[in-house]
Amino acid sequence: MSCQASLMAVCDVLVHKALESMGKRLVRMDRSRFQVLGRNPYHVAHTIWQANDDLVAKAIKGAWDVVPVLIDTHGGDCEVDPEDVARMLNGYVHDLVITGTPHCLAELEYRFCSRLGFQPLDEEVRHAG
Repeated sequence: MSCQASLMAVCDVLVHKALESMGKRLVRMDRSRFQVLGRNPYHVAHTIWQANDDLVAKAIKGAWDVVPVLIDTHGGDCEVDPEDVARMLNGYVHDLVITGTPHCLAELEYRFCSRLGFQPLDEEVRHAG
């Protein structure tokens, strides 16, 4: 697996965990929301209920603290600044929550390319992992 594909896979997990944290906060705001959420996972709660900037900031605070260690450990030959990755992830998750948009791996890849200067993954690489 390429450096970029590995890093994207790790970031995909981090995005899901951040959205899950956000979703738990949203659902806990009102007991009736547990029933509305039903069997849906917490990481999609932001697509049901709107969150303000302050709540988003609280929910994802510290979510990216692990990025430098992950890049050092699993980044291989990726020439990327961990702070740039954390900033990109923070902006991506913030945008998803504020707009109520579900997470999409293609959009995450777009952010990798537009914000970090990566090249789009080949189709074989994308599906190999």
